[in-house]
Amino acid sequence: MRASWAIILTLMVVLATGSCGEKPQPSPMVDEAARQATQAAAALVAVDHGDTLALQRAILHAKSISSAYQMRGDTAAVNAFDRNFADYLKAHDNELYSAIF
Repeated sequence: MRASWAIILTLMVVLATGSCGEKPQPSPMVDEAARQATQAAAALVAVDHGDTLALQRAILHAKSISSAYQMRGDTAAVNAFDRNFADYLKAHDNELYSAIF
């Protein structure tokens, strides 16, 4: 259980640093980022929360998607990803959402 909290705290830090407060520009990638965030969050919710390795894989996968948009400099897509990821978690696993955010 302690490892689960460590993973959750790591995800909190990773997502909190994902957006640097820059004003996003219009992006054609926003819809794709939102769709990928929903898929990544659904995969995280589906993981047995006792399986810390699977949780870690799902978290790293989500971060890798967000990082790809960040590396392109697409802050609008990063923000869309982060927002949709959090919204999905809040709607489908409020306990996990509360632990992360």
